[in-house]
Amino acid sequence: MSHLFLFFAFLTFHDTEAQSIKDHPEIYDAYHDVLKLKIESGRAKLNQVIPNHAQLGHYHYVKSLADVVEILISEDPKLFKKYEDSEEDNLDGLREMEESDPHYRYYNAEIRIQWAIVKIMFEEDMKAGMSLKTAYNYIEKNIEKHPDFVANYKAYGSLHVLFAVVPESYHWILKFFGIKGNSILGWDELNKIQPDSPYWLETGLIKALIAINILNKEKQTLTLLDELKKSHKDNLIVNYLYNTALVKYAKSEQALPNLRKLLFTSAEYHHIDNVYYKLGDIYMQKQQYPLARYHLSKFLNQYQGTNYIKDTWFKIFLSYWLEGNEKMAEIHWNKAKDSGRTFASADRNANSILEEDNYPNPLLMKARLATDGGYFGLANQALKNIQQGSLADKKDESEYFYRYGRLDDKTGKDQDAIFNYLNAIKKAGKENWYFAPSACLYTGYIYESRKDYKKAEFYYEKAMSYKKHPYKAGIDHKAHAALELIQDKLPKKKK
Repeated sequence: MSHLFLFFAFLTFHDTEAQSIKDHPEIYDAYHDVLKLKIESGRAKLNQVIPNHAQLGHYHYVKSLADVVEILISEDPKLFKKYEDSEEDNLDGLREMEESDPHYRYYNAEIRIQWAIVKIMFEEDMKAGMSLKTAYNYIEKNIEKHPDFVANYKAYGSLHVLFAVVPESYHWILKFFGIKGNSILGWDELNKIQPDSPYWLETGLIKALIAINILNKEKQTLTLLDELKKSHKDNLIVNYLYNTALVKYAKSEQALPNLRKLLFTSAEYHHIDNVYYKLGDIYMQKQQYPLARYHLSKFLNQYQGTNYIKDTWFKIFLSYWLEGNEKMAEIHWNKAKDSGRTFASADRNANSILEEDNYPNPLLMKARLATDGGYFGLANQALKNIQQGSLADKKDESEYFYRYGRLDDKTGKDQDAIFNYLNAIKKAGKENWYFAPSACLYTGYIYESRKDYKKAEFYYEKAMSYKKHPYKAGIDHKAHAALELIQDKLPKKKK
């Protein structure tokens, strides 16, 4: 991953003397295998290396990365337990490096960032927070000592984004140490890593995740992923992220054949169980419920993690409910209530519905799923079949306008979308259903696209004002990032 210390007798150390990972092809090849999800191939190549002094940093970084990627892809707590000593073992391996080597602190930071993300997944909040703080110290010191070592900004940018999006339970750590997160600053720092960097691909994958989950700019996200896909056609992570983005941007029909192909990748790749989950989503959107159940059940049978379990059982309930099979719907409603946890936003949303003890309105749900997938004809038909007077309560009325707003928004009817979003906000009142904050966010996006930055600012801030809804973290991150992007376009506030 970076440049390593090259010791020349008689010479004082300079950054330019550090060997890049590219100078050690056996390790560089292993690194790229890991990033392709050819994890065992990468490990096999590393096992052929007895690292000399110049290879120590690269070797231990890639060794750690292989363990972390396997854990993050599988989300398997047993793997987390299996590799629990990996972080310390690989950090120990860096101790023989010279502190004057720019890679010494760089790799110390990067390995800690890797494992902090794993700890966040498994809710080891205190350990993750301290790892991130230590990583921050290392990289700030490295920037001070080696300002021309551009790889620093991969770690620094990642940290600024992570500090901006960590769960609320980490905020005390940031306040205690006086650290501020800033996803846009982090994005700009990551952009300093250029195509000639050995970290270009890994940085691109990090940027893709930020673009999909925080920036929410469709054209920018798909352009970035398309560029990665063209230059890394055999990279399973790139292909998966590209098709995940297509689903996110209501292009499920385009993603469907691509995701199906990912089920048949060769055994040398680490399998991504979430492909079954994504395919289940698409078939739910298309109202092809038996196919949805098949893929959702395959996900449950193969996945070893704990996230998305509640949401998957809830979707299986929905598949029966929307088919009209009330007996099987009831069985799976109860199964969903008793299963899984609520760490992921999809599980929190499913749980919020399950806690109400009322089945959701089937036509509103069909409209939601179809709109999300880009099946706009199905969505429009479902909404047309709803008689407003038939809606049970204000929550359903708020959702009704919100669903029309999303459909109008995705089909380019901006003014109609604003009308329906504002009605959704009005109907919700002070309730913390997610329809209102989400409607505020999307209204802000429309006004931003019209260059009406003052109104955009108003709705972004309003989006963040709602409390305790299932998608609060995600909506707040997106609204905050959007606000940061338009700050220089707003009139200066009087002091």
